[in-house]
Amino acid sequence: MRIAVAHIKGGVSKSTTAVHLAAAAAKRGPTLLIDGDPQASAASWAAWRRDAKRSPSPTTIVLKDRAVLDEGRTLSANYETTIVDVGGRDSGALRAALLLADLAIIPVGASSFDAATMTDLQEIIGMARDFNRDLKVKILLSRIDPRTKNTETKELIEFLQEEGMEILESIICERVGFRRAIKEGATVEELGKDQLAINEMQALFNEVLK
Repeated sequence: MRIAVAHIKGGVSKSTTAVHLAAAAAKRGPTLLIDGDPQASAASWAAWRRDAKRSPSPTTIVLKDRAVLDEGRTLSANYETTIVDVGGRDSGALRAALLLADLAIIPVGASSFDAATMTDLQEIIGMARDFNRDLKVKILLSRIDPRTKNTETKELIEFLQEEGMEILESIICERVGFRRAIKEGATVEELGKDQLAINEMQALFNEVLK
């Protein structure tokens, strides 16, 4: 299975989601993590993970633009699961990832700025589906304030449903545990210090990595 974690807006926890999915998939079998983000956040996490000697770990490579599709297609054939992390903007890498993927996960926050980008993103997804007709796209509610979770998600879900988007049941809240885990090349489960974050990610794994 090939999963792209993508958005044309930054700050929605794409890399955090991607590396957690990759680490979970690596427990089940050979996993490839493709970092197509110029900031190389996923690759940095992988390097910190190697330094800390954490395992299992996904094989991690950095690819740019069209190489995400061309090299990614060849390389992914050798892995049970491939996770692609791309930068928060419309780019060659993002479009290539949508052509490569079986499933695109779109993390979306509750801010009006996040919602405002969905029309543009849907146009890009539509163009990708002209060539990748089997592409599935699901929205992940991400970086949600746990104090206002019920109110924020209700309004956001209503908006996304009006836009015809399919929404994952899992919701990832803004939690300190995620930031701590990334800095240590770990997952929230491996650190074991934030049970709410662990539960949220486990729910996402169960929903996506079936």
